[in-house]
Amino acid sequence: MGLILPQQIEIKWHPNTKRHYIDLGYEFTRNGDFFCVNVQDLTKGSTYKIKIQCDYCGKTKEIPWKKFLKLSGNTYCCQECLKHKKIEKDDNGNLYYVEIPYRNRSWLYNEYVIKNRFAEDIAKECNINVRTLREWISMLEIEKQSAKTKHITKEILTNLYTVQHKSTVEIGKMYGVSDGTVLNLMKKYNIPSFSNSEAYKIYLYEKGGLEKARKSQSTMENRIKSSCRQRGINIEDFEEFSTTEQHMARNNTYYKEWKRKIFERDNYTCQCCGIRGGNLNAHHLYNFSEYKDLRYDINNGITLCEKCHLINYPGSFHAIYGERNNTPEQIYEFINNNKEKIS
Repeated sequence: MGLILPQQIEIKWHPNTKRHYIDLGYEFTRNGDFFCVNVQDLTKGSTYKIKIQCDYCGKTKEIPWKKFLKLSGNTYCCQECLKHKKIEKDDNGNLYYVEIPYRNRSWLYNEYVIKNRFAEDIAKECNINVRTLREWISMLEIEKQSAKTKHITKEILTNLYTVQHKSTVEIGKMYGVSDGTVLNLMKKYNIPSFSNSEAYKIYLYEKGGLEKARKSQSTMENRIKSSCRQRGINIEDFEEFSTTEQHMARNNTYYKEWKRKIFERDNYTCQCCGIRGGNLNAHHLYNFSEYKDLRYDINNGITLCEKCHLINYPGSFHAIYGERNNTPEQIYEFINNNKEKIS
């Protein structure tokens, strides 16, 4: 059940909780004195930390008692095990965890590499689309060594890219693979790729052609202008293209598709105040930065309007709970408290 028993917690006598513990048979001394209580005798709102154990792998962790009480069925699933599970909600609103095999690296590696099954067949068995499965194959860093790529060694790739200045597209055509496959091999071999400015200089120096150079320059200028608009900065303040991991993760097609699915599922309605339409946000139940494997999971999102979500609105979710280390328990607590205010 997650909770490690038997377990005693050392707490202090306090006027607000004194009656609770006296009624349970504890002998009062004086306020401020320490005394030990059984963990299950703590008050519901107690913030004293207790030891819990993952019900799936046995790892231990300390969390506040009141947070433990909000876990579905008083069960606990650690972050590592959560990577291959999804969160469901029962008829009473309690959370519980469901095993998802394709999120388990060992299972997926065995099916995809050892058994040499097609991604389409695995996706059909798991009742998901192939695109989703390939995303997980990529995130779990599972790859098949094809007959085409096994001949592209680190030495060959280093020579072609860094010495001969072949582009990833050109190298891909030489071996009959995509430029994306070449980039993946470069990451695997720790071969650094050229920056945009370096690649541009090589292009001007080796590829030649005034017309091509002008066209390339124009394309680069347009990219810089577009990047500045997206980041809200002036062109004169531009230093380099944004390549932070989180920025890239929030500005790709997967993220946009994830938001669209969240909005559609929730009928374009804020799940806190009930307002439909307007400026809507898709909020991650398990926070975006820590739970990378759940970033594009539709079960890890909920629709909120800007006033209920963004930190610059007083009383909003992020104004109360901050913008780091957010949890599903926080959002459900926020929604329930807001409904109580309305009623």
